[in-house]
Amino acid sequence: MKDVQDTLNRLSRGFPIPVSLNDLFLDRQYALDSGLRFVETEIGAIYLSGIDEPLGMSDEFDVYLQGLPIYRSHSYGSRNRHIIHLDSSRFYARLPDRDKLIDEADVVKLVKSVLTKEIEKSLFFLKATVSVEEFVLFYEIMKHWGLLSLLNDVPAVPMQALHEFDDYPNCDTDAYGTFTSRLNMSLTRSEVEAREVVDIDDDIQEIGAARYMFARERNALIYQGGLDNGHWIHSMIRNLDDEELTIELVNETHGAFFEGDWISIYVRFCDSYRIKIGNDFVEIAGDAFYQGQENEDQVILPKNDASGYVLKQISSYRSEYEDFQESTHESDMYAFESFVVANTSSDPADAMKRLLPGFSGCPSLYGKSFVIILNDSGSVASVTTA
Repeated sequence: MKDVQDTLNRLSRGFPIPVSLNDLFLDRQYALDSGLRFVETEIGAIYLSGIDEPLGMSDEFDVYLQGLPIYRSHSYGSRNRHIIHLDSSRFYARLPDRDKLIDEADVVKLVKSVLTKEIEKSLFFLKATVSVEEFVLFYEIMKHWGLLSLLNDVPAVPMQALHEFDDYPNCDTDAYGTFTSRLNMSLTRSEVEAREVVDIDDDIQEIGAARYMFARERNALIYQGGLDNGHWIHSMIRNLDDEELTIELVNETHGAFFEGDWISIYVRFCDSYRIKIGNDFVEIAGDAFYQGQENEDQVILPKNDASGYVLKQISSYRSEYEDFQESTHESDMYAFESFVVANTSSDPADAMKRLLPGFSGCPSLYGKSFVIILNDSGSVASVTTA
């Protein structure tokens, strides 16, 4: 009995006359006389669901013919759906079941085209009646229906189109987390013009992180795409990949080779470094960066960075099976921190202490003193007891 009732409930939703089961009238929530605001179009009557609310408008739709459901777009659980009652003098169902349209693909294509036109009309009305901040909230709807050109002359940018830096750049956001995030609100044109908008497409492992470090230091906005080619923001976007990049080290002191469990890399120590792109430059003293496999394959490390974060730019620490080697990464981070402190310490004995491994597994060495002599390349030349 429940299956019968469920079927009748589904079939009666758009039916033109009352339907009852066991003396109870079934809900006809999508019928033409249901109270919904239908508009007449070239294909029949259309009700646009949630048209006044950016989070309420649906991308999906149900099609009825002579009051019976005949097509349903993919729903993925969507409840708010546009409703179309096709003109029965123009469209026909296959006999005998009348549950499928004749020339369904062509009809659905036409339905989508007319829906787009009606949604565009509604958005035009909203554009003229609500604030620009409210209007850009309809971005996802415009994107879905191919109506992004409506934003071209709107003096605000939807939050989906821009990101900003909120962490240190890395080469694998799945392993280390994202280092940019979407804005939490739209920006007006004047707010965008007050900041730099950049486009970066560098692979950090291959090309290096310099352009990301440059943009981060300048508090630049990162364009994520998704706006019409005619949008005004395109005249403001600075493509950093198209400009010449140079790196200058300030007071370089020396270089040393770091050998970790996973990574081996040459590190150049300095007070700070300058990243110049085009005619602009930034000077950074607090964060190291990786130059990339195609750009000398070295780390530039300024004096105020004693962390091992730069390893996140060099490697994803993933095995051949794509497993993140967390313990190895943590071990290399700790070793790199000790390596940095040792290379920047003014006390050679303190530097040696930080570079030596632990000897907890060798009780015979406990309490002993040794004299260690290193050769000119940094290798151990001799070890004698003191």
